[in-house]
Amino acid sequence: MKTDNRHVLIVDDERPVLMTLEALLKRHGYQVDTASTAAQGLKVLKSKSPTLVLLDLRLPDADGLEMLDRIKNELPEVQVIILTAHDSLHNAIESIKRGAFHFISKPYAPEELLSLVEKALEKQFLLREAEELREKTEQLEKRLEIAEARPTPIFKSKPMQEIEELIHAMAPSDANVLIVGESGVGKEVIANTIHARSRRA
Repeated sequence: MKTDNRHVLIVDDERPVLMTLEALLKRHGYQVDTASTAAQGLKVLKSKSPTLVLLDLRLPDADGLEMLDRIKNELPEVQVIILTAHDSLHNAIESIKRGAFHFISKPYAPEELLSLVEKALEKQFLLREAEELREKTEQLEKRLEIAEARPTPIFKSKPMQEIEELIHAMAPSDANVLIVGESGVGKEVIANTIHARSRRA
């Protein structure tokens, strides 16, 4: 995975939790930002563009589910892992329905958390790769359309230029075209050119 994808934002109002998670993730090579309120978290999201958010459901200035909705509406590609207590399991399940990658209950095992973080970032990386591939495919399709629309520069002599003019006139027509001539004079090339420029191509 590329290192620029290993950027995590932790949003939790419990300072010991923030410090523990920050130290754990930094030890494993992650870039980490922290916030103790939803407002601070949203500010960091917009200014630093992390790829993953560890989000506590209980924040002093907002409900965690409301913040999750804002993240998914404004930055749908960002992955979110919910940090929850045992008594908020129902809300944790609801968060999955709203687009969270997963949730983990407190207290959590460091190995379990690190595994979830890695899986979430891998998903985010694959989504980016898929989007880049889609954009490249669209660009190639446009280039192909342009290339196919260009006249093929095969007619250089005056007689052949006259034939090209005939092809240009006949191509838009739905009429059947019979091409006759000796073997090797270019009947197949002419037929392919007519087809490429016709509405049936």
